[in-house]
Parts: sequence; C-alpha cells; structure tokens
Amino acid sequence: METAGLNSAEYWESADIDIRLNPKRSIDDAGLGDFLREDCGIEAAVVMATSGSSGRFKFAVLPKVALLNSAGRVIEHCGLTREDIWLAGLSGFHVGGLGIYARAYMSGSRLVEFPGEWERDGRRLVNAIEKTGATLISMTPTHLHDLVSHGMEAPSSLRGLLLGGGKMEPILVDSARQLGWPVWPSYGMTEACSQIATSTDGSVDYLPVLDGWELKTDGEKRLAIRGESLFAGYAIKETGGWRFDEARDGEGWFITGDRCGLEKGVLQFLGRVDDLVKVSGELVSISRLNSLAGRIAHDHGMDVAVVAVPDERRENLLVLVVEASRSGGHEMLSWINAELDPIERIGLAVSVEKLPRTDIGKLDRDTIHSEVMAALKD
Repeated sequence: METAGLNSAEYWESADIDIRLNPKRSIDDAGLGDFLREDCGIEAAVVMATSGSSGRFKFAVLPKVALLNSAGRVIEHCGLTREDIWLAGLSGFHVGGLGIYARAYMSGSRLVEFPGEWERDGRRLVNAIEKTGATLISMTPTHLHDLVSHGMEAPSSLRGLLLGGGKMEPILVDSARQLGWPVWPSYGMTEACSQIATSTDGSVDYLPVLDGWELKTDGEKRLAIRGESLFAGYAIKETGGWRFDEARDGEGWFITGDRCGLEKGVLQFLGRVDDLVKVSGELVSISRLNSLAGRIAHDHGMDVAVVAVPDERRENLLVLVVEASRSGGHEMLSWINAELDPIERIGLAVSVEKLPRTDIGKLDRDTIHSEVMAALKD
C-alpha cells in the first residue's frame, strides 16, 4: 500500500504485479498473484478490487502500459507539463490516486505527498498547496463539498483541480469556481485506467472525450469503450479457485454499466444502467432523484440519499434516507416531492445517524440499502 516510488521508472518498468487493496477492508486475495503469473501469464500489472453486481469483489487487472497510456492521454488533453507540481492526496489503491503518480512520471513533473489525513474544513489542503506551490490536484466531490461549505478560497498557484469519483453537481462546481477553484470535471472508471472524458472549462454535463478512446452506445444508451488504455480483465475468486474474465466482446469492446449520451466527441453521463427501477410500471431514475434531492438538501445544510426497496404493490418503494438533523426527514420529504412528478414521488423518509460512505467519499449505497431494509423490518 506504500506510495513511495510510484512515480519512478523502477516501479513503472518493473515486471512485478502490484496488488493494491484497501487496508481498511477485509478482501481475500490469497493465491491471486500466483494465479495471474502462473496460470494467466500476466506480469507488469496493477490489480485493484472492485465490487461486482453480486456484492462480491472482482479484481481488475490493469497493465502498467495501459495505465501509462492513459496518463499520456490525460497529459495531452489537459495540457500538463514538467513545470507542474502535483499534490497527491487520493489513496493509491484507487485508480484516481494511482493515476496522479503515472502522470507525474510520464510528464517529469514534481510530486509532493499530502501531509496527514483529510480535514473537513480543508485548511490543511490549502496550507499544503500554498507551502508547495502545487499547480495540480485531484479530489472527489465530497472533498470539494467540504471546501465550498467552509468557504475556502483556492491558492493562486493552483491551475487545475481534477474532479472525479462520484456524482458531480453543477451547483457545487459553480460554487467552487466562484471561490477560485479551477475545477476540471472528469468521467472515468477503474477499467479505463482512469479518465475517459474531461472538461477543463468547468462543464459538468458535457465532457470532451480524450483521444485514444472509441466509444459507442446501444439502444438503451449503454456505453461501450475500446482503446489501448483498457484493462486486461477481471480475476474472480470462486469456490473452486480463481478464474480470469477478459470482460470484452469478440471485437474488443468492454460493455460498461453506465448510460451515456455521445455526440461529436462529447460525452454526457446519464446514469447507471441498473439505476433505473420500475414504480407502478414506469421507469424511474434513482440518480435523477438523488441529484434533485441532494440539491434541495444542500440548500438546507443537510445530507440525503434516495434508494428503492421492493414493494408488493408498486414493485419498488422510493425511500428518502436523511442524516439526523434538526429539520427532520418528513419536512425534507415534502420539499423534495413538491418538485417531482407523481410517479417519482418518494413514499417514505428514514433517518440515520450518519450516511455511510466509502473511503473516497462516495455514498456507500449497498450499506444504505441494507440499513433501510433492516429499519423497515423493525
């Protein structure tokens, strides 16, 4: 899990397999390295754990050459140079964090480590940027939310803030840019070894696609990607041992779980394929509800999430999950439902002490869903 040397030739030119797992999670990778080397003939790769649809971990195998190809594309797309100074603040067991080191190595730019842990008021980050003269940084929407909510202004040296790893709300990005933060919204995934599309002008809804990617969508707007930055496939542990899934069709396309709009080299993220649920026979987008609910809750200093749970009558019941607050869930439910079409209206509010999040700040929707199901049984 160490990050020292991740922007060195010794690391990137090594034939070693680097299995980078979150030390805070219990993940069984026994025998994985031997399986990849001896059974699959794989070397010079980085392995990261990602959750499958069943909730079990899959291990994405990222060739180092693909990671460096992605880094080169980002450097070209964003105009990064050897004069830049990276402040590395994201975890190295996520592709967004590892990508920082790959770009510093490829561009020959200086890289400094973020000192200590993230503090919600962002003061340590601002101090680190000012002290090092950092010009580039990557962060998640959760980090950006903390900076904006505390009114933290960007240091003058910073010229680019790559934003990714979660849902990006235009109101958050606009607020951040008003405070001087040069936000570059991005869309990517572990399987793409980092970014697929990135805007350097602050646009959240329409992101220019990086060179080197071929993209297409089907009739349901499900995105497929192909390119030299694509991962090798998944290692999956089953009862009888390990197996390897190249995870692409006969023409080399990886079919993602995302719905996107594509037009003239610009990508618009529409939501997850499994994000659409049926309520009384009508399809409803959970991501749209979360976006709207999040905006309204943000205006009232609250944090919320929307989930769908099985319902005998309507197939799915929409539930608003609210962090315990002085305002109360039922009042928030009324405010949100007032802006929704009848079929989208949320039927129930549940309060929790704190909304669970992953290590990079995303809402842990599996845990939220489990907590809601347990609460409804009580």
